[in-house]
Amino acid sequence: MRFDYLFALLPTLSVVLADAFVDLPTHEFIPRWEFEPFPGENVVLNGTIEQVLAELKQINPNYSPFSSAPHETVSSLSARHQHQIHERDSVFCDNPNWGRVHVLKSQIGLDYLKAVKGQPSAGPGPGNCGRVSCGYMTGIWFCNDNTHDITIESFYEIAEMVRVIEYYCAYGRKTDFNGQAFHRTGNWNVVLRGAAC
Repeated sequence: MRFDYLFALLPTLSVVLADAFVDLPTHEFIPRWEFEPFPGENVVLNGTIEQVLAELKQINPNYSPFSSAPHETVSSLSARHQHQIHERDSVFCDNPNWGRVHVLKSQIGLDYLKAVKGQPSAGPGPGNCGRVSCGYMTGIWFCNDNTHDITIESFYEIAEMVRVIEYYCAYGRKTDFNGQAFHRTGNWNVVLRGAAC
């Protein structure tokens, strides 16, 4: 009897879970990155981190856009934001409408974003998303749900959200996955899903 009741609830539960996902919007921004490849000479480049790194290499092969001491920044940000983004109810996994990624591939984009210099910005939303990383068939989007422009502290915050998605959506699994994590106080989110790149 109890099994029949649970079986009857499955279609309702699947509808509720599907409605929890937020699909990417029809309006998508292209991220802008500002770097100083030569002293006193700033450049603004558009695209994913992978595209921007390729352009920077052509501009100045000796310039590194990565922080010289990422571990200090990473540990302080991690401690400050850990309580805001690690709650399970702010992460959704396995959207059936999105491509899936492998955890090893998502780690590559996460590693780039963890150490890159600069502050990510996004125009007003809600649902204004920009793909900040795309490689190995894995895309990472930064989405603004505020009705005004936002700038967050560093790209490490986006990387940390990817790590949270990995933790809740891929931990202990052998299958591919996707997910979306919502920041608890900033009204922005990160999407990790399959992409053609």
